[in-house]
Amino acid sequence: MSAAFHFDPFAAEFFEDPFPAFQVMRRDHPVYRREIPNHRVWPHYWMLSRAADVDAALKDWRRFSSAQGTLIDTDITLIPPNMFNMDPPRHDELRTILARVLTPRRVADLEPEIARAARAILASHLPTGQLDATRDYAQLIPTLTMCSLLDLPVSDRELFLRWNLETMAGADFTSPEALRAYGEMDAYWKGIVAERRKHKGSDLISQILHHDRAGLELADEEIAGFCSLLHDASQNTTMNMIANAVIALGRNPDQRRKLTDDPTLWPAAIEELMRFVSPVQGLARATTCDVTLHGVTIPAGDQVLILYGSANHDETVFENPERLDFDRPRVKTHWGFGQGIHTCLGAAVARLEIRVALQVLLDAVPDYTVVESGIIRNQLVPTRGLAATPITFAPITFA
Repeated sequence: MSAAFHFDPFAAEFFEDPFPAFQVMRRDHPVYRREIPNHRVWPHYWMLSRAADVDAALKDWRRFSSAQGTLIDTDITLIPPNMFNMDPPRHDELRTILARVLTPRRVADLEPEIARAARAILASHLPTGQLDATRDYAQLIPTLTMCSLLDLPVSDRELFLRWNLETMAGADFTSPEALRAYGEMDAYWKGIVAERRKHKGSDLISQILHHDRAGLELADEEIAGFCSLLHDASQNTTMNMIANAVIALGRNPDQRRKLTDDPTLWPAAIEELMRFVSPVQGLARATTCDVTLHGVTIPAGDQVLILYGSANHDETVFENPERLDFDRPRVKTHWGFGQGIHTCLGAAVARLEIRVALQVLLDAVPDYTVVESGIIRNQLVPTRGLAATPITFAPITFA
């Protein structure tokens, strides 16, 4: 292994463009070990970058377990329990409950509401000719959708966003700020659970509480964990995907024009954007036995960062992977929503939110410019995070 190569997914130097490093890793260091200075739990971790290895690891929960957490060097005993950090059989039991209540009809019914919210959010910014696509737009839409799905007061949306940013947007997921937010969330969700036990509604929390699977009991902590999972997963990944897609479309006006000229391209475009952006760049597993890949043995009990973002730019799977191409064949072969038993259960909701948010934006502002100097990135893993995404366009006034 060349001593000259260096890659740290938590170093800001790689936030904007990790893909050249991924290419080197795929070619020369497909099993890459990184030491953790001042570690909290694990003194080091490994990274898998080739698409074939990423895919195999995600599908092999027996050797690559989620039970010790999916965040690098994080003590999951400090985090509310949820399906992310579980293996079968309990994972499968809980996932089945959520899958039964998050139905295609429920998802489809969200579209008019999301579109109305997106248009209302945009309206006040159109006359100004400028918009922070992160703070003023992308961060708001998933929060409003979550309020609808869980029947939560919209007046609490700033609280939900603060919790999400404090728990998911940094490098230390058990920082004092994160732990305080988890404590506040725990109290909030337990209060909601107690209320919904008494007064059943049509929302997801009520449906989870009053599920019809005989013999499967849910503790309040598990239901609160469901809420915490829905809170974090439904906001963080989607809001960053929307903002990153705004950047990608701004930098690729030829592809943007394809969408305004031919709206039937939107389904394929969302898949290609998911591949190109890879909003979740990597999640961790822990090996349950020694695993040997490419002549390197990862010892049992070590943590492994599985790089979805690298797999999505693997040249053995995608021709010219650094090009955004809405006419790309086999575009659904990507790892934007993971793979295996932990494939994103909310993928249909996310696809809908991303498409509607981008479609509403382009309908109103088909031509815009990304203010590159104003982009602020705050994370690469687990999520390709953005704190600011300013864009400008010709002001639009209403008679």
